[in-house]
Amino acid sequence: MKTLFSVTTLIALLAVPVMAQDAAAPAAPAAVAATQAPAFIIYADGNKDDAFIVAATKTQIRYKTTPQAIDTEDMNISECQAVYLLEPPIYRQAMEEYQGRKYAEAKENFAKCKVMFKPTTALDHNYSTLGAFYELECLRRLGDLEGLSKALEGFRKDGLMRDHHLRQLELYVFWDAVRTKSWDRVVALGNDRMQEKLPSYQRAQVAYCMGLAYEALKQESKALNSFNAALVADAGGTEEIAEQSAQGIMRVHLANEEVKLAMRLWGTEDENKFSTGYLNLQEAGAIAALYELTLGNGKKLSASQSILLKYKPAINKPDASKEAAKPAIPEKK
Repeated sequence: MKTLFSVTTLIALLAVPVMAQDAAAPAAPAAVAATQAPAFIIYADGNKDDAFIVAATKTQIRYKTTPQAIDTEDMNISECQAVYLLEPPIYRQAMEEYQGRKYAEAKENFAKCKVMFKPTTALDHNYSTLGAFYELECLRRLGDLEGLSKALEGFRKDGLMRDHHLRQLELYVFWDAVRTKSWDRVVALGNDRMQEKLPSYQRAQVAYCMGLAYEALKQESKALNSFNAALVADAGGTEEIAEQSAQGIMRVHLANEEVKLAMRLWGTEDENKFSTGYLNLQEAGAIAALYELTLGNGKKLSASQSILLKYKPAINKPDASKEAAKPAIPEKK
């Protein structure tokens, strides 16, 4: 059982801090109502007007000139250069929570954005569609694949214009295949997708899903390669993928007979430091150590996993006496 990544490479790439996230999901958000969306109407001559949009289609907007105005005005979008939607405070708060890895809180506020700014869903870059998209992302990152599947049923991508958003929608096919345990489908889709040039965090997702598939299909070497690829794709930056991939690596190693044999022979006369089982046991020990240090996001190793700490590679520290014995470098005059 041979993997593509050495223990040394893993330690070098993965020794990065990972922030913990809250595991508990909040209660369902209180009901919210649609509201007017602040915007600028930008004209060809460079002038702009404030607008508070109450309804929109692909070709027209209905808006107020002030938030308190009673009367509304209609405009064909072709009459201006652009309609620029301003970022609402609740969306900004949700994004700060999301970037701070507080996915449960962010999900609640993104869901509110989805409802509050629904009248603008026909417009590009609208905050209702963006809120709905990041609600999906929060569900994914919280590991709620059933919730993600249900939310996708009502999701409409009109208004999403950025390539990385649209590509992420395509990757939900992988997560749904994981949800339904369609392992052959995950492998087939993954082999094609991994040939493409993907952002690192999306490559990590594909590799992790493939690791789960290979693990379920009892293809241990390919599972380890995929889990390791998920770990190093973005140097552990996608914290939930890094944590789950580390769990996958430890699971595969602990279930392997060669690794079990290396554990029994550890420190005995029959120990073979050049065997595949011994080398993979050291990799498992290194991953266990990194899990406690950063990858676990504050979680503790299970009883069976903590045993692996005994087998982590030794780190050779410089000999202080030899360092002291080195001749001093003469000072330049």
